[in-house]
Amino acid sequence: MAKRKTHKEGRRGWPLFNRLLADYIELTRFPELPDQPKQGKNYEYWPEGALCANGNPYHGCIRLGSANKLMIGFSGGGVSVDAHTAARPQRVGGKGEMFYSDDVRFGDVILRMGTFGQSKKNPFRDWNLMFVTYATGDFHCGTGDFPYTDLDGKPAVLHHHGYTNFQMLLKKIKELVPNPEQILVTGFSAGAFATSLLTDAVAAAFPQCHDITACVDSAMMHYNWQRVAREVWKAPEEIAARLSGDEIVSDSLLALHKNHPEIKILYCCSVRDCSVRDAALTQMEMYLEDGRWIPDKAAGVSFQRKLKEMLDHLQKEIPNLSTFMFDTPDKASKEANLTIHCLCGSNAAFTTVVDGVSCANWMMRGASGEVLKLGLELL
Repeated sequence: MAKRKTHKEGRRGWPLFNRLLADYIELTRFPELPDQPKQGKNYEYWPEGALCANGNPYHGCIRLGSANKLMIGFSGGGVSVDAHTAARPQRVGGKGEMFYSDDVRFGDVILRMGTFGQSKKNPFRDWNLMFVTYATGDFHCGTGDFPYTDLDGKPAVLHHHGYTNFQMLLKKIKELVPNPEQILVTGFSAGAFATSLLTDAVAAAFPQCHDITACVDSAMMHYNWQRVAREVWKAPEEIAARLSGDEIVSDSLLALHKNHPEIKILYCCSVRDCSVRDAALTQMEMYLEDGRWIPDKAAGVSFQRKLKEMLDHLQKEIPNLSTFMFDTPDKASKEANLTIHCLCGSNAAFTTVVDGVSCANWMMRGASGEVLKLGLELL
């Protein structure tokens, strides 16, 4: 197992807020996964050789539940598509363009919230959980190293090892939960893209499980993704080959449905998805289209139109697609009339209700085979 990283390491010279944040992270971390993990306890798992984008050791999280059911959750955290984005990772208190998380230092926080947490409100609290933290900028599907020049003009390397890390975690959870009777693959933001891209890999790892659900929480983006997957991320060819269009989620979900028509597919998103703090969907859609960074009302209108077009196409090809569309305003972008980004990784999964159904309840009912098409009139 890799050496567990202490987040206080290398913090000399950090601004005061960052140093205090590092102290907080150390105080709230989970223990390392032991040989005999206890049920209901969160653990960090540090696979030998697993790397973050910045070269630091990588870890995911594992929690054993009382039910013989497995949730595989993919975290979000942005994306890198070229040398420009590679040179601009997210930084606490940073300003301007910041595109992706390059370290796992904040990933464990998610396990205390929403459908990944252990609140009595969470219908999945008794399930086994493999949580794939995100620190590689590649929608969890890269296997290569990408050279670039950093903002100081020095040569650097972004380790796009998302798929490699995921496979290491998958091997460990198969040892601990070898024969689950039901599997839910889900994720938010970058993790939602991973859900569409990697659910078939989960199905291949558990061929004896015939009850699998994929729940995509907040993902849609137009770009030349096949080129990025092949040339930047070095994704496995079976992933890159299916990205023949310009919208990565519809390409992936249509391929998943074609190859595994038995897998239930759920899709959740706000209608003008954005968070100016997190480089969310409306913002990245606008940036990849014309290079602008601060989203405006026109960008939100454009996103909503494209989202409706994508969903119309998906519903035509996947009639039993379950949907949960919502329009909670994003307070940080009130003037642009944009809406919040993601639900399943926060307690908003319990409080966001459409047609009398909360997001968490919609997820559970969808995993149980009920097709609910909620909120489509908002589009």
